[in-house]
Amino acid sequence: MSNLEGRRVLLVEDESLVAMLGEDMLLDLGCEVTVAMRLEKALALARHEAFDMAILDVNLGETVSYPIADVLFERCIPFIFATGYGTSGIAATYNAIPVMQKPYQVGQMAALLKHLLTCETLVRKGAAPGSGISCTCALGPGRTGPTVIRID
Repeated sequence: MSNLEGRRVLLVEDESLVAMLGEDMLLDLGCEVTVAMRLEKALALARHEAFDMAILDVNLGETVSYPIADVLFERCIPFIFATGYGTSGIAATYNAIPVMQKPYQVGQMAALLKHLLTCETLVRKGAAPGSGISCTCALGPGRTGPTVIRID
């Protein structure tokens, strides 16, 4: 059984076909999936629902998913960004967040989601110490500091 089995994942993706592909991959990995295609819906879900992790498409039509990222960050829900532009498509403020290159590939997705389950901290670049902008989660023995995996 995968350690992703039964994990609740918020998938934020504004393209219907890409959202369906991502949802199918997550279901195949054993995850429970909630899909949001619009910023407002995703924000409401991020604020009020319980998720183990999230995948956020960076560009959502005329806007970006950074407000959702901020809510998830405040709630200590780990997430990854998904973009066709690689790490160059991510604002510098979020450069410590793992990035998954689109189009989705199940191997990359599984590796990054499993990484989220073992990370120690999520840290936003530029966050002042004591600002409350950090989050701790489960960590395996002998590991220290945040680990960031970028798959381009």
